[in-house]
Amino acid sequence: MVGLGGGLLLIPFLILIFDLPVKYVAGTMLFAMVPFTLVATIRNFRQGFVNLKIGMIMEAGSVLGVISGANFSTMIPDFALKILFVLVVLYLMFTLKIPSDSPYNYVARVFRVLNHIPPTIKCDPCRGNNRLSIPALILVGMTAGLFSGMLGIGGGFLKTPVLIVGVMLAPKLAVGTALSMIFVTASFGTITHAFLGHIFYPIALIVSAGMIIGAYWGTKIMKTLPEERIKKFIFYAMLAAGVLTFFR
Repeated sequence: MVGLGGGLLLIPFLILIFDLPVKYVAGTMLFAMVPFTLVATIRNFRQGFVNLKIGMIMEAGSVLGVISGANFSTMIPDFALKILFVLVVLYLMFTLKIPSDSPYNYVARVFRVLNHIPPTIKCDPCRGNNRLSIPALILVGMTAGLFSGMLGIGGGFLKTPVLIVGVMLAPKLAVGTALSMIFVTASFGTITHAFLGHIFYPIALIVSAGMIIGAYWGTKIMKTLPEERIKKFIFYAMLAAGVLTFFR
């Protein structure tokens, strides 16, 4: 319902409750997220809340970012990464509260500058601008992928706010598009961890069943909620994600 994928909120609990090594938790959560995000994406797509063109362009950048982030993670202390992540999350949280045309909304201002870089694609649902820069979208995806590779999390925490305040998509469309991207990322991650033997399937199936139920009701509830209420839920979910990062 908020486009963050759910993995970041559940990973600390899997570590504390089941005492699994982090590499098994990452693989198990990615496996659980594939059917959950697939169900959410299908339901959101049927309701018109997914822009596949924007999502796939950004996801191309995410793949490059994940590879770079994984390499950077070996060079930067874990605590420094967590501090950086929390600072980014806090800023993005408050960006949702700042009007996109405000001079203090630097995410929107930077994206407007980058959006002049050709080539561009047409975007009918974008508010205020019907052309989007392909390099700008790839750069956003790459930045989200960078954090994903460094911290072992999904990139929805960055993509969803940028889709709202930068790309200027309606919150429901931003959430649905972000979840469709997480489906692609989780699928590739699951394949990799499966080959490495890092998936604990009994837990993955149980968690996945719960997440699928949540996806069904989340998309059902989202359809009826006003946009400002969805932005508020995203705000609080990001706050929880930032706090839980310290317990990983």
